[in-house]
Amino acid sequence: MRMNRIFFSALGLLIMLALLAGNYWIFQTAFSVDYLEWYLKNGALFGIATTACSLVWGNMREHAGLISANPWNYLGSYLQLIGLPIYTFGTHLKSDDQKTVQRPLFDSLMTVILFTSICAVLLLWLIVVVPLQYFVYLIVGAPGRLMRNSQRQAIAMFRHSRLEVKEIGREEPLPQGWWHASLADKPVAITGLFSSLFFLVVKSLL
Repeated sequence: MRMNRIFFSALGLLIMLALLAGNYWIFQTAFSVDYLEWYLKNGALFGIATTACSLVWGNMREHAGLISANPWNYLGSYLQLIGLPIYTFGTHLKSDDQKTVQRPLFDSLMTVILFTSICAVLLLWLIVVVPLQYFVYLIVGAPGRLMRNSQRQAIAMFRHSRLEVKEIGREEPLPQGWWHASLADKPVAITGLFSSLFFLVVKSLL
């Protein structure tokens, strides 16, 4: 069983490396651009975008698979992330069987064009950004993965002008008036921030 896990993890890593090699070749051949330099230049922006999306898109900020060290969990989670907006867009474009709603032709046309463009961008992001991002998140995602699995959490409250802090068990209910001071429930957001800092530091050193 353990050997099977190691084999499939190694196979996942080979797929990631194959995608990286393909991206490097395409960037170099089609655009005469170094793929790694391009990613390094834009990596901080990708980290900010990941943080913003995880915070505004429902419970995606809690989806630890997006920063998983397991390549299969990681890829599967991003396929889910891409599939969600596509499903959402399709749902909004459907008609209700119970009643007919007249949609303005201009709004319908613009919506289809914009939704199609967004889906194309998401697919491109999945192919171009996600494979190399795996190796970045393997490093900067460590705190998020560690905090996610922690059995303790920090909570805080303001009593007049004084900040009080204490820790409780992960499953303990939050006392009234207190709020979660831990980032354990936002592993994707904190990883995106660490990713941005990582690229800013690397760019300043190079």
